This record gives sequence, C-alpha cells and structure tokens, in this order.
Amino acid sequence: MNRLSSFLHSKSILQANANHWRTDVVSGIGIFLFLYLLQPFGISQYQGNTLLMCLGFGAMTACVQWLCTALFFGRTSKRKRQITNGYSLLHSIVTELAMAVSMTIYAAFFFGEPLSWALFGLFFYWTFLIWLLVMGLSVLLSKNRILNNRLEEMIKKTTDEQAGVMITLHDQNLRGADLTLPINDLLYIESRKNNVSVCYIKEGRVEKAELRSTLSALKSGLPYENIFQCHRSFLVNINNIISAKGNSNGYQLRLSGCEDIIPVSRSFVPGLRHFVG
Repeated sequence: MNRLSSFLHSKSILQANANHWRTDVVSGIGIFLFLYLLQPFGISQYQGNTLLMCLGFGAMTACVQWLCTALFFGRTSKRKRQITNGYSLLHSIVTELAMAVSMTIYAAFFFGEPLSWALFGLFFYWTFLIWLLVMGLSVLLSKNRILNNRLEEMIKKTTDEQAGVMITLHDQNLRGADLTLPINDLLYIESRKNNVSVCYIKEGRVEKAELRSTLSALKSGLPYENIFQCHRSFLVNINNIISAKGNSNGYQLRLSGCEDIIPVSRSFVPGLRHFVG
C-alpha cells in the first residue's frame, strides 16, 4: 500500500504532454485511419458515406480528449501545480468513459441502432484496448524525452566545467605510448580482450587508438562522474551523448560526431538514471 500511495502521489512523467493539443489531433487521426482502413464494427456494411462517418469518429475522438484534458489540466497548468500519477490516472479513466459513451451515441445514430449496454460494452472494450496502446507508447516516448532533456542540461553544465581539463590514458605495454587528450574530446572506451579501443575527437575528426590496458584500470584512473560504465565492455563520456533511446531493459546511446551506437546494458540502466537525476 505504501508503494502504491507513493506512486500515485509522485510526479507524472506525462506532465509535459498533459495539455498538448497535438496529442489529441494525433489520436483523432489514428482513430479515423483505424476505422476507415479496417472498417470494423460492421462499418463495411454501411450504405452511406463511410468516409464522412469515419471522419466524424476521428473528430469526436479529438474533441472529447481535448475537452477532458482542458477540464483536468487547464487550471493546474495556469497554477503551475505538479501533476501526480494518480491525477493522470483519473484523467485517463474519465477520458476512456467519455470516449465510450460518445462513440456509443454516435454509432447508434449512424447505424440506427437503439442505445443499449451491449453497444456501450463493445465500444468500451475497444476504446480500452486502444487506450492501453496509446498510454504505453506515451509513457515510452515521455521517458526517453525526459531522459534526453536531463542529459542535455547536465551535459552543458559538465562540459563547461571541464573545459581545459586534460586526461592521460596509460598504455601498460613497455613500448606503448600513453594517450593524452582533453576530457571533452573523449567519446568512449571499449574493452577488446587484453586491449582497449579509445574513441576520441582530434582536430574535428573521430580517431581510435589501441592501448594495452583493461577497462577497470582506465576507469580507476578517470575519477570523473561523467565517465560512466554503461556496459561490461564500455566506458562512455556522457558529455558527448546526443541521444538516448530505450527502456528498463537497456538503452542505446549516440555520441556527437560518431556513428557507433553504444549500448547501456540492463544492469547499468539504474546507474544512468541516477546519474541524470
């Protein structure tokens, strides 16, 4: 119960999109395409203008969602109040019920059917399934957007603070040469058996150097929070991340000026989220 209460009272990750009209428009277009292309619920047997009817369903979807969003989030956005998960869940339930009721009435009008609980149950079932799909996609996109926004803020701050800081990566081979470079030019380090591959920027170009060393040895010599171990075989300089996509099972990182995709394995995801707050 304590975990449930904590979740319901915590800040919603959908807060940034709570009052965005584009979400309502996209939902309306999605419903129109779903009905017009697949023509379920006996729409294929309709003798009238199918295009017009499906457009009506889409427009009604957008209007109902916009109205529910305005009622729930209009005042909170003006007062700049924090939107909780519980409040977002209540909004979703009310929107789902409003959608089912409005679609039942609309379908009864077009098909000449009497209003009934069976008809309402049919539309409630389908709107619920669509709602689950939309919510799942929204949560996934919102998590990635929030992570990228926090990364951008943190990267700018850390990069400015570390301007001019030089680091040295030691080659354990007696005949090898150490690699010295600005910390902001380091992209990532990859472990390769007994060696490591260092990817960095030199004079505006991406370069790679092989050193005789281990990932753990180099990590211990880099006491900087932004040099983050994201995988058992990778260290990455978070200062140079331009995007992060994924979920709790893992992320994929893209770095500035580099075509390589750096993996964040599942066991290191909590560390990445903790790092960016």
